[in-house]
Amino acid sequence: MNETETALYIAMAVALIVWLGLFVYLWRLDGQARDLRRRLERYEHQPQHEPRPAPTATLERRTPSSQPPSAERSPATAATGDQQPSAGES
Repeated sequence: MNETETALYIAMAVALIVWLGLFVYLWRLDGQARDLRRRLERYEHQPQHEPRPAPTATLERRTPSSQPPSAERSPATAATGDQQPSAGES
């Protein structure tokens, strides 16, 4: 056997390994897709539950006199400067 024939056999072996790898990969991918299809069909045939009602909230209007004294100047409003001046300040 000369060097050219050996190279030919090596190239054929590499091509065969690549084709076998591709075949195994596609076979496994097909099995996973089939499994997902079965799971989706089972999920679609399950009875659907009633949707839950949306949560509700109650809003209250607060007047400045009903706020506790500690809320007059909180750190969050002191940093942003959003606090309105009180009656004694100008």
